[in-house]
Amino acid sequence: MNRITARAVRWGLTVTAAAGIAALASSGAREIVLDVYLLCIGAVLLLALVRTTRANAPAQRSSPFDAAVTAMRRGVGEAAEQPLVRDLELSTYNALHFYSRLRPVFRDIAAHRLRSRYGVELDSEPGRASGLVARDAWNVVRPDREPPTDRMAAGPTLDELNVVVEQLEAI
Repeated sequence: MNRITARAVRWGLTVTAAAGIAALASSGAREIVLDVYLLCIGAVLLLALVRTTRANAPAQRSSPFDAAVTAMRRGVGEAAEQPLVRDLELSTYNALHFYSRLRPVFRDIAAHRLRSRYGVELDSEPGRASGLVARDAWNVVRPDREPPTDRMAAGPTLDELNVVVEQLEAI
């Protein structure tokens, strides 16, 4: 007797014993106990059949379709970089997108560099932070910067963003 059959027999005996005890202990619910018993025995048999079929199935071979899908998948670096590239491009078209999507990334970078290199908190010590961050980058990351009044206006150009990135790297 294999392992799958042994487990099915054990579960069948357990269900039979439980049904027998329930039938003796109940006063008038023998039809319900019988229905539940048959349902449980059917579930045990079905599970044993599924496990036997899975165990006896031939080894799964790779299909040409699976190989093509695997080849089409992007690498982890490309997939993780795409949203940032999209946000960078959209930020040049829309000032609100720059303010709400790209500016928080720049603020996180500036806050981390200020905290790790100088022990300065960007939000709680803006006076000290402004002295450590170059002017163009400070205009982007300063805590009191208001959202743009014209939400559809163009954002900073790629050259301006490049200057900000270089200044943040210099912190």
